[in-house]
Amino acid sequence: MNEVDTLIIGAGLAGLTLARELSGHPGKVMILEKSKSPGGRLSTRLSDFGSFDHGAQYLTSRTPAFTALLNQLSETGKLAPWSPAGKGSSRPWWVGQPGMSTLGKALARGLDISFETRVTEIACEDGGFVVHTQDPAGEKAIYAASRIVAAIPAPQAMDLLVPLDPVFLKLQEVSMAPCWSAMLAFESRLNDLLDLTRGKEGDVLSLIARNGSKPGRDGETFVIHATPEWSRAHIENDPDTVKSAMVSALRQQTGLGDHLPAPVHCKVHRWLYALAETPLDQPFFGNSGNTLFACGDWCIGGRAEAAHQSGLALAQHIISL
Repeated sequence: MNEVDTLIIGAGLAGLTLARELSGHPGKVMILEKSKSPGGRLSTRLSDFGSFDHGAQYLTSRTPAFTALLNQLSETGKLAPWSPAGKGSSRPWWVGQPGMSTLGKALARGLDISFETRVTEIACEDGGFVVHTQDPAGEKAIYAASRIVAAIPAPQAMDLLVPLDPVFLKLQEVSMAPCWSAMLAFESRLNDLLDLTRGKEGDVLSLIARNGSKPGRDGETFVIHATPEWSRAHIENDPDTVKSAMVSALRQQTGLGDHLPAPVHCKVHRWLYALAETPLDQPFFGNSGNTLFACGDWCIGGRAEAAHQSGLALAQHIISL
């Protein structure tokens, strides 16, 4: 059995921030992550036609701590400014180089993370917790922890933590919207399109982004996001149906119609918990014994910076105990 002091479930921005802050203090910290790589929605998909940031498109900062982190990463070349045609904002936008996944990889460096590890059960035992996990090959592992943090979307955190303490039923107050994302590549440049276009009320697509316009990218690649309303209504549709509908919406919303050429590459991805529509309005949530916690962007708001704020606030709380 693997014994740790603080076991963090989820290697998104909140979990990574928490682990990095705790790593400089006494106590063993470990992260369990069900995916193959860190970063959560700071994700990049590779293809023969170029790369696609199919989750978060860019980063902005309002708080001193997150601004300092972005400045540090930009100085090492891991982030670069992006000023797309159609931006419509004076606030600096930052993107990872060569992809948005660079940020998660940079923050994960030096941390103890077990990837492709899914938590199947958590039980209370001897004043602590026993966590059962399984990898894609069916191999099982058991962890003993004094403290557990679910740094994952609120509905998933509820599933894990409510059986341990019903106080986490409060997370029902959080509403998170899904998002269907499509990744498209074209043979030649689509000159009539802006680098970034927002959808209007009633549109299927909320965002059309020319991914290839970002620093360090190649190819005529686009990422398009469906609105929360459309994504929710079509959440169980098969990928081919979603792909066809989103390409049709792209033809309509760009005004190109049949003049939009068929993409040479088109894949879709379903984000079940993409956006915090109704946040918790507090930086993290925990039980009275300070042994179980939940954190994430959904605690504060729908920006990547909110995940950093949540992880940082929880780290400061744990360190103060």
